[in-house]
Amino acid sequence: MATFAIESNGRLEKTVVYFNGQQLGGIKEVFLNLDEDGTFDAILQYEGTDKQIRTKQIFDEYLEDVKITEPSFTDEEAEELHLLSIDSDGDIEDTIVKIDNEELDGIVSLFVHIKSAENKNGISVLFSKNKIPEHVEFKAEITFRNEDDTTETEEIF
Repeated sequence: MATFAIESNGRLEKTVVYFNGQQLGGIKEVFLNLDEDGTFDAILQYEGTDKQIRTKQIFDEYLEDVKITEPSFTDEEAEELHLLSIDSDGDIEDTIVKIDNEELDGIVSLFVHIKSAENKNGISVLFSKNKIPEHVEFKAEITFRNEDDTTETEEIF
């Protein structure tokens, strides 16, 4: 089971991405779309150590030539951020979502799209439905089902 995590305050310049505990560099775009109907899109676009741009399914494909960087935040700075982590083997049924290390229940959907300004060739071409914008974006929200069967959407960061 792999762990993919995003630590942020909701602003692009205060956002880092981790894979199995190591901070990744060269990130161009992150797209996570999970829902209770079985949708499980987890895509990462990054520039590898060989300067090649790669687009990978986070939990299904090997992240080759990925750049590993030193931690960007001190422990004190990290206290002001939120940590979204997803533990998965690529199967939605075997996926655990946590915010600030607290496992979440009752998730209807999770949507995260982070795209940097420098990324001109985004991942939107991979999807038949045009639901991924071409411009810079930082969107991270989660929808929960309440006990009375209503839903509630919250910003993650």
